Amino acid sequence: MEFVRELNDFQIYGPNHTEYISNYRYKYALPFEKVEDPRGWTVNVFQRYWHHSITISVVYFIIIKAIQKAMENRKPFVLKTPLVLWNGALAIFSICGCVRFSEDIIRALYVDGLYKSLCYSCHPNDVAAFWSLLFAISKIVELGDTLFIVLRKKPLIFLHYYHHAAVLIYTVHSGAEHTAAGRAFISMNYLAHSCMYSYYAISAAGYRMPKWVSMAVTTIQTTQMLAGVAVSCLVYKIKTEDKLPCQQSMANLYLAFIIYITFAVLFIQFFLKSYIFGSSKKQKKQ
Repeated sequence: MEFVRELNDFQIYGPNHTEYISNYRYKYALPFEKVEDPRGWTVNVFQRYWHHSITISVVYFIIIKAIQKAMENRKPFVLKTPLVLWNGALAIFSICGCVRFSEDIIRALYVDGLYKSLCYSCHPNDVAAFWSLLFAISKIVELGDTLFIVLRKKPLIFLHYYHHAAVLIYTVHSGAEHTAAGRAFISMNYLAHSCMYSYYAISAAGYRMPKWVSMAVTTIQTTQMLAGVAVSCLVYKIKTEDKLPCQQSMANLYLAFIIYITFAVLFIQFFLKSYIFGSSKKQKKQ
């Protein structure tokens, strides 16, 4: 990067392209909550090798199918303690990520307004960037969720592995482009996963919660997908109608539309099947 010039409270980077980035720095940060990358190696890895997120997703799918095949004539593993620890650890991580990362988007909405909140990405070296990087790494770690399903011989629905693979690909692609709308997407995902993994951990420990709790978790996930569609629509309007600069390429925006619309449809379908039509069928059988 050959130059940095101030633009109100934001910076524009060059020389070959323009990036719209927030100047906001957290007042309180732990010593490790920063991204020290003076030579741009982290960004370079994302930009040069983001397509390998597709490779990882394909390998993930093949491995899962192979394990399912191998488990056909075997008894399911119990894995109660590992499952509690796994979901508990991801719940704690998601809660910490939600608390720390959300400061960036909440402050941006309150101080800078909707446009800059959606079209200027977080500061590349500060706390929000650190939790963005951990978020991207967590999408690889979360592929392990599926192992517990297949090893315990539980039903594996299309929504599950499609969601894991698609989120990984989109997250890495967005990281490569410093997609500004990621501030909203990451905050929503951290919040949804805080609820989801907490619910999974409690359930895995053997505590049976009322039906409304699982319905609430699915509702939060579905709302997240619909909100993702709404954010993408706003960014599309900003870029095409308002003709304002925005740190999100059209390719990444179209990918967001595809992913969030399909997610919304699949989650709505899952909700109806699990809690509406499924409940009606059970009542008729009784």
